[in-house]
Amino acid sequence: MKILILTDDMPWGHRSIARAIVAYLKPEEKRNKWRVEYAEVKAEIGVGLDLYRFFYRFSPKLNRISYKLASGKKADRLIGLMVEDNLVKLKRLVNKVKPDLIISTYYFHSHSLAKWKSEDNLKFALWTVVADPWTVTDASYVSGADLHLVYDEMGVEQGLRLGISKEKILKTGWWVRGEMNQKVEKKERLRIRKNLGFVDDRPVIFVGGGSLGTNSLTKLLPVLLMVEKPMGVIVNTGTDKMSYRTVNNFMKIYARLKPVGRAVQIKNMGWIDNMAGVLSACDIVFGKAGPNFLFDSVAMGKPFVAITHIGGQEDGNIDLIREKGLGWVKEKKGEASRFLLDYLDRPKFYNKKFEKTIRDEGEENRKCREIIIEAVRKIS
Repeated sequence: MKILILTDDMPWGHRSIARAIVAYLKPEEKRNKWRVEYAEVKAEIGVGLDLYRFFYRFSPKLNRISYKLASGKKADRLIGLMVEDNLVKLKRLVNKVKPDLIISTYYFHSHSLAKWKSEDNLKFALWTVVADPWTVTDASYVSGADLHLVYDEMGVEQGLRLGISKEKILKTGWWVRGEMNQKVEKKERLRIRKNLGFVDDRPVIFVGGGSLGTNSLTKLLPVLLMVEKPMGVIVNTGTDKMSYRTVNNFMKIYARLKPVGRAVQIKNMGWIDNMAGVLSACDIVFGKAGPNFLFDSVAMGKPFVAITHIGGQEDGNIDLIREKGLGWVKEKKGEASRFLLDYLDRPKFYNKKFEKTIRDEGEENRKCREIIIEAVRKIS
C-alpha cells in the first residue's frame, strides 16, 4: 500500500505533525508491506497566508478576525472558490505517486483533495489532521474526508456537532516527533549545556516564539537587566530575522551596562534543528502557546509559561495549560517579568510543581504512534 503524508511548505506546526506521522509509519514499511512518501506542497491561498503571518508576528490577539472568517458558510464558499488553483500541484503529485492513502496535515490541501476525489470518483482514502487541540476552526473538518485525526474528546465533539459521523473521527492524542519522546540522560544533558555555554548549574530558561517568531518575545528582555542571580537564557526566534536582530542588539546593550560578572548568559538562536537537544538543556519554557511547541515541551518534561498566543485558534491552548496543569499563563503586562523573578528565587519549586501532570500528558501523547499504525493496518 502506498501512503502519502502531505503538508504545506511553511515551517510551522502542520509540517511538524506530518514529519511525526512519517516517523511513526516509515519503520513499519517492510513489516506491513507499505511504501511511505512525504511531500510538502505550497498552498495557494493568496493574501490569507500574508494576513496570518502578520498577526502571528506582530499582533497575535488580532488573529481572532481571521479565525472568525475561517468558520461558517462564508468560509466554505471562500474555500470552494480557491481550491481549483490549489489543486494544480496536488494533482500532479498524486498522479505521480498514485497513493492508496493520503494523510493531509494541512486543512486547505484536505479540502482541495476531497473536492477532486468526489468530482472524479477517485479511489484513494483521504485522512485529514485537525491540527489544533481545543479551539478548532470549522474549516479544519472536511466533509469529504474518510477520517479525521483529532487530539482528544474536544475534537470528537466538535466534529460531531458539524455533522461528521463518529466512524470518521479518530482520537489519537498529539502528534509529537519521536526525538521529543527520547529520554536524555544526565550526562548527555550536561554535555549539551556545556556546548551551549552553560558550565555551571544555573537555571536555564528557553524563550520561544514559534516557528515564524513573534515580537512578543521582547517583553522579557528588559527584566534581564534587573536579574542579579546566575541564569541562562536561550532565545529561539524561528525564521523571524527582525526578532533575531532585536535580541542581538539587546545583548550588546546588556554587555555594556553589565560588563563585569554578568549574571545572565544569553544564547540567541534563530531556527533550531535539534529542538529536543536544546530543550533537554533547559529547566523551564517561556513562549507563544502554539500546540506543537507546547506539546514538545511536555514531551521533554518541561513546564510551560505562556506569554502570548494567537487569538482564536490558540485560545483553547490557554485553557488546556491551566486545566491540565502544564504550566502557567502570564500574558498580561508585567506578569511574565514578575514570574521570571519569582522563578529565580525558587527554581526547584517551580520545576517540580506540575511534574506529575506534565508526565501524564506526555505518556498519553506517546500512545499516538500505535493508534495511527493500527488504524492504517486496518485498511491495508
